[in-house]
Amino acid sequence: MDAISLAGAYQGLKAAKDILTTLFDTKVDAEAKPKILEAQGKLGEVQDALFVLRERLSELQQERDDLKANLVTAEVWQTQADQYELTTTPGTAVVYKYKGQPDHFACPSCFNKREVHILQDNKMTAGTYRCTGCGANYPVKSPTHLNPVAVHWG
Repeated sequence: MDAISLAGAYQGLKAAKDILTTLFDTKVDAEAKPKILEAQGKLGEVQDALFVLRERLSELQQERDDLKANLVTAEVWQTQADQYELTTTPGTAVVYKYKGQPDHFACPSCFNKREVHILQDNKMTAGTYRCTGCGANYPVKSPTHLNPVAVHWG
């Protein structure tokens, strides 16, 4: 049952209650009045129950919409996350490595927050890469893989 059906049922009950009120207000024998009052009371209870159902339906529809949005967000993240794999670099840093091209690494701390921040070569500290998101440094290159700076004495 949807909100439109509930609204229609509510309006139908309201019309029936109005008819009973009209009957009660007209000259009716004393025997019929208590039965009309009882019917009005029961119609009022049904109207109240329908109102509660309509409110609950609205809450459930909102919850469904929120869950659908969360599912889409999770699916988008999973698609992106599947493009990375956890790896240990030559410098012993544990980071996420992109499976495609161009080769790059992503910060594991930010990755766990469902954010991809590509590590950038920190030229100030040889072999260390810095996260553009949280600022963490990772020893990506081992000291043996570093190119020594040539010094010319002359």
